Amino acid sequence: MKKLILTLCMITPLLFAGETETIKAPDKALQNTMVTLSEGLMRIQQGILYNKKEEVLAGVRMLKKTKEGFLTRHGEALQKYMPENPKFAMSMAKLSETNIESYTREIRSDILSKKDYERVTTGYTKIINECFKCHQQLRRWEWR
Repeated sequence: MKKLILTLCMITPLLFAGETETIKAPDKALQNTMVTLSEGLMRIQQGILYNKKEEVLAGVRMLKKTKEGFLTRHGEALQKYMPENPKFAMSMAKLSETNIESYTREIRSDILSKKDYERVTTGYTKIINECFKCHQQLRRWEWR
């Protein structure tokens, strides 16, 4: 029985390996940026929830790690979500990018100098809203 299960575990991935689509370089780069943003946001949230200033700052550093131009750098990948209006896709990405960078600076300032944790939470919420707005309009997410 153990041999049968082991054999199935080894064969199953091979059967489905041909069905997976390879991710193109621009899409992979965008995906990597989104993962970094997501991880940074999760760290900020954990820092807020558990009252850990260093965790919030680590999350802010992760968001900053994506550097300026993090969304517009991925223009080719973003425009495919809205081929009928690629200019709108890019202008929306640029606006979201600018807002996220601004909110990130505010969070850092609020936690270091002002020690205003309510404003830190508000800044975090604003970043989440920017993410959601872009995903809703560009990627056309809908509640099911």
